[in-house]
Order: sequence, then C-alpha cells, then structure tokens
Amino acid sequence: MPLLCFNKATDPAAPDDLRINPAAVLYVEASRADLLGQTTIHLLGQGTSVNAVTQSTATVVSAIGGLVAARRHYLSPPPDDGASTVYISPINVSHARPNLPASPDFWYVCFADGSELRIIDPLPAGL
Repeated sequence: MPLLCFNKATDPAAPDDLRINPAAVLYVEASRADLLGQTTIHLLGQGTSVNAVTQSTATVVSAIGGLVAARRHYLSPPPDDGASTVYISPINVSHARPNLPASPDFWYVCFADGSELRIIDPLPAGL
C-alpha cells in the first residue's frame, strides 16, 4: 500500500514530511485553534499523540478516502463553533455502542487499538 505524504505543522516551520499508511488512520478532524496546522490525523497505536498537518481537512479526507463523517460529542462544553465534524475510518472501528439514556444521545466508537471517540446520535451510515 502506498504511503500518503503530508506537510507536518511545526513551530518553527520546517520542511518535514509526514508519510502515513492510509489503512492506519483512525480519524481526521480540523485542528483546534490552539494547535498548529489545519488538520489533525489520529493513527492506530499513537494514544494521545496526534499528527498536525498544514493541508486543509478537505484535502486530507480526499487523499485518504473512504472516511465517514460524524459529529463529535463533548462531555465538557463544546467548542465555540459547536460540535466538530470528524472523519472516521470504518476499517479500524472494532465496535460502536450507544450511551443511552443520555441527552443528547451519543455513541462510543471503539477502535482496534482500544481508543474511543464519542459521536452524536444517530450513528452515521457507513459505520
């Protein structure tokens, strides 16, 4: 499988490239305002470390392909712009379970490496 190449977001800026196996992607999301880069890529087995890249979220999602859009659920107050969209790779999801009754309803998406992500109900088609 060919590796995909993205430009890492570093401070100071450096010409480092990030080469990833698209089959190892858990999910992709727009970077928070307090982080470097435009997009954050979460990979299998990386725990809390993330990969911030300079490319837009649309560019990264298009390059990886096969990702499913969902709205992220926050246990704390959501960001100022509301729930963010995450793009999940279904090939690395081990299972999803609802957290009912909760208001609003949400799902735990559990990945093959044991990490989890909460998304707002309904569970999107493709998962």
